[in-house]
Amino acid sequence: MKKKGKRVLALLLAVFLVMPQAAWQAVSFAETAVSENGDSAGFEESVSGAENASKGDQKDRQAEGAEDAEVETVKREYILTAQESLRHLALPSWIADITFADDCTALVTVKGGMGGVDESDIRKCFSGKAAGILVQPNYVYEAERVNDPYFSLQWGLHNSHNGIDIRFDESFDYLEKNLTKPQETVVAVIDTGIDYTHPDLEGHIWKNTGEISGNGIDDDRNGYIDDVHGYNFTEDTALRPQDINSEYAHGTHCAGTVGAACGNGIGIAGVGTAAESVSVMDLKVLAGKNGTGSTFDLIRAISYAEENGADICNLSMGSYADDKLLYKAISASEMLFVCAAGNDGANLDFNPVYPGCYELSNVICVGNSKSSGSLNGLSNYSERYVDIAAPGTDIYSTLPSGRYGNMSGTSMAAPFVSGAAAVLHSYYEDISAAEMRFLLLDGAISSKGLIGKVAGSRFLDLYKPLTAYRDEDFQIDEKAPSLNVSMVKIKGSYKQKLSVKSKDDSGRKPEVRYAKGSQSLTWFRSGMGTCMSLTSSGSGTKTLSVPGTYTVYTRDAAGNDRIAKVKCTADAVSSLRLNYSKKTIARGKTYTLKATLSKSGKYGRKLTWTTSDQKVASVSSSGKVTARKKGTAVITVKTGNGLAKKCKITVK
Repeated sequence: MKKKGKRVLALLLAVFLVMPQAAWQAVSFAETAVSENGDSAGFEESVSGAENASKGDQKDRQAEGAEDAEVETVKREYILTAQESLRHLALPSWIADITFADDCTALVTVKGGMGGVDESDIRKCFSGKAAGILVQPNYVYEAERVNDPYFSLQWGLHNSHNGIDIRFDESFDYLEKNLTKPQETVVAVIDTGIDYTHPDLEGHIWKNTGEISGNGIDDDRNGYIDDVHGYNFTEDTALRPQDINSEYAHGTHCAGTVGAACGNGIGIAGVGTAAESVSVMDLKVLAGKNGTGSTFDLIRAISYAEENGADICNLSMGSYADDKLLYKAISASEMLFVCAAGNDGANLDFNPVYPGCYELSNVICVGNSKSSGSLNGLSNYSERYVDIAAPGTDIYSTLPSGRYGNMSGTSMAAPFVSGAAAVLHSYYEDISAAEMRFLLLDGAISSKGLIGKVAGSRFLDLYKPLTAYRDEDFQIDEKAPSLNVSMVKIKGSYKQKLSVKSKDDSGRKPEVRYAKGSQSLTWFRSGMGTCMSLTSSGSGTKTLSVPGTYTVYTRDAAGNDRIAKVKCTADAVSSLRLNYSKKTIARGKTYTLKATLSKSGKYGRKLTWTTSDQKVASVSSSGKVTARKKGTAVITVKTGNGLAKKCKITVK
């Protein structure tokens, strides 16, 4: 049922399309007004030319790609053919070797370091030396591993221009030989919805075998009627083919990168379907042309995915709001969450995007790489938060109504990682989310174009995680970061300095928080405490003026944590009490509030009294309150070292 007349916490899509200057805004949670028709106001949208292209246009695009493709040759090798024997030829000094196939066919190899010698030089050298002599390069041929007609347009899988790719070809060959007993793997694409009838997707769409389509009955009693391929959480209805339209483009594009059938002779190849056991679950949480949704729908979709056997969640979305409910749902899940980093070209160190920046052992944050291996300028970046980069610029994939087209953005990069994770899950028996994360990050290749932008300058590689590890190699981080805390006296001051040093074996700075009092791990795990900034060496300080016990908390990206406690002995007031937190006074009357300080502590004993509204209630330096007119005012008393108490005064 569509929401009317309400404001919802909106989740905006992270999408960039291929047209110049036509980028969708970075995702964010925001208070977004929802109109009567359910659309959200204020969200810029642009449609790629490729998205609207006909099937005939796609064939033209494919032909253009074929014309522009770089022809590969064996370096420094040329073939000579003639109508008579070539064996009598005298060779110039720059020829390293000659090999004969027969008297009239020979292969010559140019010496190394002769960079100026090319085909024309060879032709001039041998011209007239034999009848009908011809020269051509020694061309390179390779097996057609995949028969999907648009495979050549998928540079992220197969980069024919000597750029970077995820080594899909090698991985596909390896899986054909070695993947004998694949694990069933389900990737939940939580997005705008998927055209699950697309001919390139329908063979790899998840099916709820306990549900009968279209009978209006919750056959499997899971709380959702007719949820055969997933569910539409935006309207609390079953997914229906007649509802699929251009609104579904973003989700369908993501789903194609993950799960388009590989080797079916149609369209493109999905990363995940290199392992035939991979399927895609369709969970719609974003609706309208502006692509908005709510926290409530998102956490319901996550719960649905978990309960119905999903192993990986693709979340090509994000928010600048640190959503506690979303954090709780993800941290409690056994699924791997692959998240877009966002498209503001911003440093996430200063303004994190969630859920990608949740430093959990089951979360991977993905940046958008160009075919050169450098980060797209519109991709958010951070050596702390962005775990890996993947192909995300000019990505060719499925679109609604059987179409194909290009899109760009971190939204397009995340499905590459989700697809790669799906392959690993299919290949390795009983692999966990943390283990998938370990393999993908540890097995990544380094790209110079990502230095300073992505942790470890990592670019997604599929082949190494498949071939370079054994089950016993999965060294999941189970060790909490080191934590050293001390209290240092500040010379010439009654204050003390809390010094903290925390390091993790991963080399990444751990999270550090502190709080006054003797706190527990559970207390900190709920998100309590004050964050402390650490230097590159993992150290940090905080000046304290209130004596007492302090607890410091540290946690690494894998979720390992510990606490340490230390006492501050600053010679200052340690406690402040006020005799009332609320007080009603008649207009024209007075009342003196009484503040009580700790007996110990030399500094900070002088009190300062203030009022929030002088016209309603004034206060003297001794705490005497005068009620002046009807209304409310807050009286605040502070000690010299920063302790404070408040009393709400109501004047009648």
